[in-house]
Amino acid sequence: MCHVLERNFTIVCDRGCDLPPVYLERAQATVLEDVPHDALGHVDEVALTQALVRTYRALAAQGHDKIVSVHSCASFSPVVTCAREAAAACEGVADVRVIDAGSASAATGMVVFRLMCHWADGATLDEAVEQAQRLAGSVRLLVIPTVAARFARRRSRKPRAGLLGRATSSLRIRISGERGLYLVSRGEVTQLARSSELSDLTGRLAHAMSAVAASEGELVYATIETGDARALRALEKPLDTNEFEARRLGSVSASSQVEKVVGQGAVAVAFAPADVYWRAAGTAGEDEVQAADDALRAGRDS
Repeated sequence: MCHVLERNFTIVCDRGCDLPPVYLERAQATVLEDVPHDALGHVDEVALTQALVRTYRALAAQGHDKIVSVHSCASFSPVVTCAREAAAACEGVADVRVIDAGSASAATGMVVFRLMCHWADGATLDEAVEQAQRLAGSVRLLVIPTVAARFARRRSRKPRAGLLGRATSSLRIRISGERGLYLVSRGEVTQLARSSELSDLTGRLAHAMSAVAASEGELVYATIETGDARALRALEKPLDTNEFEARRLGSVSASSQVEKVVGQGAVAVAFAPADVYWRAAGTAGEDEVQAADDALRAGRDS
């Protein structure tokens, strides 16, 4: 029988954080296992909100009425929006704090993992939320989706292009095998580069991390793969030979929830400034994080 530890709050997340189950079990986190979809394959947001309401109310009924619910940014997944609606529906029943991780996949996982550490250390609800929000403002995801990925198709469209123009652009990308490098940070998604050569994109990815390290200091990072060993090697090579200070936390396999968005064969890196991640004194402020992101976006391919 599992012994339930008494802590100041409980954690709710979903599989989109890409943390291995063993970590979630240790923190006794409640995981939203299945995100409901409609007949067209889109997330059923009404059903998802109802599922979250049931989750929060069930926890409150068990005496866990202080809840921190962490999810990827709305530009990547609708779960966080549904969580906010569910939290509002539970007002007076439970104190639910919803944290938008500002990023996705293992970057969200980094926020969840550090929240778990604060939970284990006996931090209060307010203390833990403050630290998690600080980290959420600093984590980034650099991702190279597959050519046919829903994420890549959505981001490659130009607002002023007509239907024919979008179709022609999509066809050109598919024929050329051109892929994109995207930054997911502070809730925004930005395309930084495009190339038909994966090694070119992974090199640019490492260069982007180097630019952040130059501004914010040593980094911690985790790699994310979706079952393509060759793509993972192409990702790891420039990271192994990088000239910036960074500590590798490990590698994770993307959940089916994330893979549906980025495609099988996609690779990514989640990272954050080490001092912010480890909750050390003298952390990078929001202005520094924003300045580094602005520099990355200014240098992207046209």
